[in-house]
Amino acid sequence: MWLVSPLATTGLPVYDGWTPMVARMPWMASCHEFCRSVPQRVYYTAGEYDRSMEWVVTLSGGAHALEELSKEFDTPDLCIQREDGEFNLRSKGFGNFTSHEEVQESVTKILPALNGATKLAALGPYTPITTGSISRINDDGTRHAYITMTSSIVVSATCSVTVIHADGTIEEDRPAAPVVTWFELSKRDARVKWALRLIENDFETWPGLYKIYDVIEEDVGYIPRKGWCTETELKRFKRTANSQGALDVHARHGWMDSPPPAHPMPFSSAESLIRRLLDKWFEVKKAQYGL
Repeated sequence: MWLVSPLATTGLPVYDGWTPMVARMPWMASCHEFCRSVPQRVYYTAGEYDRSMEWVVTLSGGAHALEELSKEFDTPDLCIQREDGEFNLRSKGFGNFTSHEEVQESVTKILPALNGATKLAALGPYTPITTGSISRINDDGTRHAYITMTSSIVVSATCSVTVIHADGTIEEDRPAAPVVTWFELSKRDARVKWALRLIENDFETWPGLYKIYDVIEEDVGYIPRKGWCTETELKRFKRTANSQGALDVHARHGWMDSPPPAHPMPFSSAESLIRRLLDKWFEVKKAQYGL
């Protein structure tokens, strides 16, 4: 995890990790005041010091989802941190960029897969993650902000689950943990990347679910043969999705003369089926790429 200590003299509000330490150990106060007087901004990453210019991207989106993501994405490749009520994204991949347009282009390529994985993980009511602002932090601690859109955090009622076992060990629910794996898969596999993009765009309609099924079957072949679902279940899904008689204007096809299935599949069952196929598919991909 990155421990950030912005020791700047810009007058901007900064996170000061020394204050709670000084409160517990008053003898550190003089050291604290000395450090605050030095115009520098130092990042500690795996024991290394980086005093160079840095790009920071402020994210907009659902507060609960961003909070959960910040617990999981904490590597130099992609780090999401909550700072002063905002969620900031950093990446060593931004290091060679010289303009905020380059940073924006890079983030635009990252967000579809991240959004798709976040939606799939069902981290509360879904609000797309977008770029709020991009800041360049110079090596002297000064900050130059480039506003791309109004930054906003959507707050919703959520809860976290913590289990305390009889032996005293604590197990905390980590709903965003799979997002990291799915996101990593998207960087290695074009079909996974496209599936997550489809999920970001539409995981709420029959045509949306059918497109995701198409991607999986194109990759692995006839799915019932792999034992991930039965032929009857898949046939019911496909006939329902395609049937104007079953779904009216919500059907995948505009017109079909064939009669609707005798027992159309409910949408909730169709979503559960696609989620199960995705889980099985991702397990295959994890083994393929050693994740």
